[in-house]
Amino acid sequence: MQDFSKIPKGAHFTQKTFPCTQCGANLVFCADVDALKCQYCGAINQITPPDIPIKEYNFHNAVEEIRHNGWSVTDKMREVKCPSCAATFEIDAHTRSTTCPYCQTPIVTNMDIYMPLSPESLLPFDINQKEAKSIFKKWVGNLWFAPNALKKFTDADSRFLGIYLPYWTYDSDTKSRYNGLRGILYHDRVTRRVYINGREELVEDVVERIEWSPVSGQVRKHFDDVLIGATLTIPRKLADSLQPWDLEALVPFDERFLSGFESETYQVALDKGFTYAQHYMEYIIREDVRAQIGGDRQQISNLKIYHDNTTFKYILLPIWTAHFSHNNKEYLFAINARSGKIVGERPYSKVKIFFLILFILFIAATFFFVAQQNPQAGSFIQDQLGTIQLQINHF
Repeated sequence: MQDFSKIPKGAHFTQKTFPCTQCGANLVFCADVDALKCQYCGAINQITPPDIPIKEYNFHNAVEEIRHNGWSVTDKMREVKCPSCAATFEIDAHTRSTTCPYCQTPIVTNMDIYMPLSPESLLPFDINQKEAKSIFKKWVGNLWFAPNALKKFTDADSRFLGIYLPYWTYDSDTKSRYNGLRGILYHDRVTRRVYINGREELVEDVVERIEWSPVSGQVRKHFDDVLIGATLTIPRKLADSLQPWDLEALVPFDERFLSGFESETYQVALDKGFTYAQHYMEYIIREDVRAQIGGDRQQISNLKIYHDNTTFKYILLPIWTAHFSHNNKEYLFAINARSGKIVGERPYSKVKIFFLILFILFIAATFFFVAQQNPQAGSFIQDQLGTIQLQINHF
């Protein structure tokens, strides 16, 4: 079992490449063949991860040991010397693998020696860069009012960045105790006095009321693989939107999978990640409590959640990302490199929206003019405008 040791005695920061055994060129992981592939001679080098189970580790024991030893996430940049061109450059403290900015040699470092924890499993890339670009182009093609610059961006030889991002997964057995109120709707007839044409009359109304009764109870729920992004590179909302992931296909960590891709160490600490996971779990538990309370309305006045047998995994997941600038604003797109799901903020073309409004105003003005000249034609145009309005509302 992982002992959560920090820097092994005598360990030094290193960087490496994976040379081809046939021609000596650099090998990169290729999603098409699920193996290392030479960029020049095309030789295939299979990756056979060790046949070991993907383990879960005790969350509380890990947090206690990390705090006891005063370990923290490092923020010190490191100098890398390219093994191919001998150029030196710096990388961020959270960068594990990258490419040389001078000769594009893929470099994998052992940056994890400066971290309290290191990943033990990952999902390899299953979608290549060409497929990612095709997914992005199709997505953009379905966007209404997208600026022309975005469409040109998809046609250009834009570079999609392939990156392994760090994630935590948490398992936990929860027991929750609650107090609250169950509301049952009923209808009551109420007579009130009104004045109609100066005369007082009695009117009977039906009023909806709620009868509340106190309730209490407990809910048990097991959570499995609650996924929390441990990166600050992309917004949390975006990272979470890339789910679901086929976590059942996780393989033991092997640095050869990283060759040719960027990868990160975690920037969100283990205990902080669990805080985010607890928020998610509480939301689900509250829904279960409301279902157990039943009735027509529910109020939860007190809820205490207890966690037991809490475990975690530290894993790496593959995504493709692209950045697009429009009107001095950056838009980030991300693609799940396993399922092809794409998420991101989309820009709008103000010019296209402006001309649409002008077109609608022109049609409306034409309708009123024709309606005044020919009532029957006006009725027909009104029907057509109604159809257009329904389409706009649908959009």
